Amino acid sequence: MTVLAVMGLYAQTTGNVTVEFSGEMKTGVWWRRWDVTGEEPDEIAEIKNDDGDSGPSEGRARLNLHIKKDIIGAKVRFEQTAWKTTSPNVWSFVFAYGDFFNNQLRVATGKLGESPWAAGGPDIYKELDDKIGVRFEVKPAIVPGLNVGFVLNTWDEATYSTEKMTLVDILQETVLGVSYTHDYFHVRFCWRLDGEADVITLQDGMQMMYRVEERILGKMVPGLQLWANGHWMGIGTEDQDPDYAVRSYVNWFYAQYAPENFTAQLRLGYAKEVSYDELRMKASFYYNILSWLSAGVAVNFSMRFGDDKPVKDVPFHLINVEPQVKMTFAPGTYVALVYLYEYEYLSSVRSKQTNKINLRTVFTF
Repeated sequence: MTVLAVMGLYAQTTGNVTVEFSGEMKTGVWWRRWDVTGEEPDEIAEIKNDDGDSGPSEGRARLNLHIKKDIIGAKVRFEQTAWKTTSPNVWSFVFAYGDFFNNQLRVATGKLGESPWAAGGPDIYKELDDKIGVRFEVKPAIVPGLNVGFVLNTWDEATYSTEKMTLVDILQETVLGVSYTHDYFHVRFCWRLDGEADVITLQDGMQMMYRVEERILGKMVPGLQLWANGHWMGIGTEDQDPDYAVRSYVNWFYAQYAPENFTAQLRLGYAKEVSYDELRMKASFYYNILSWLSAGVAVNFSMRFGDDKPVKDVPFHLINVEPQVKMTFAPGTYVALVYLYEYEYLSSVRSKQTNKINLRTVFTF
């Protein structure tokens, strides 16, 4: 008999049961002032964490539960990013899975999450197979590290035809994925098909997502990493309205060097929006003053291209400087004080200057 209690959860059975409970809470105190040419300054304060991964409102709470008995398991994530009375609770994912044929086949069903073919961040966290459906992953023993599969799932748009759906309509929304992990590299690729029924006016198109990592440089130079990811949308809609917004993409390249005393990172991104292309750059350097205290600065810069870009005759789109002091109390648990100054062109004669302060609190357990 196995009895396991984790974080107040209790399981008792005659089989082999594991229970894992984890979570995260992100919030903070946030202040912002806008100074726009020709307008009165605009100032606001909120309870908020704006680290780019905390949601659009007051903060993000996550509770994760993983239960497994023998070859059958279930994963659940409750997540909420807004706390107003009208904001619903969100189940990010809740699915059951089974590992069969000596872990060579995994079948998962439910509201899917934790995709093995996701972009993986830090700038792209979206998954293409996070809807209600059934995911099949084949991990053949003769090719260690390979994961190839597909997902039968519902539509990725809220608006779809009210006519009777067919089996073909469902199959046309299939997601295909493959990943491969080696001692020297890791790659992921995911492709979402697009049917005719999920958008009434114009089709949203197919999507593609990828991630590529090298894993050999860190063996030669400890702390050195290179990787890239990307997300392409609206594939196959070239013959439709050129103003349709989903036909876009974003690609990122990352270089990071993190020895014991500091972390230096460079991010280069190139994105295509509806009427323009955009080059994005971010450089950061954080020094570990003590084992629990670090300080540094990040610089962001973006420039837009194209005859139809929103603002013309300007040298760049925006630039900002973001110094930070961070106190880390445990892995994933910290308090950070961040200041940001940003200059953005709204037109050739108007600009917006932003000053922000964010006291961020993050607890991970």
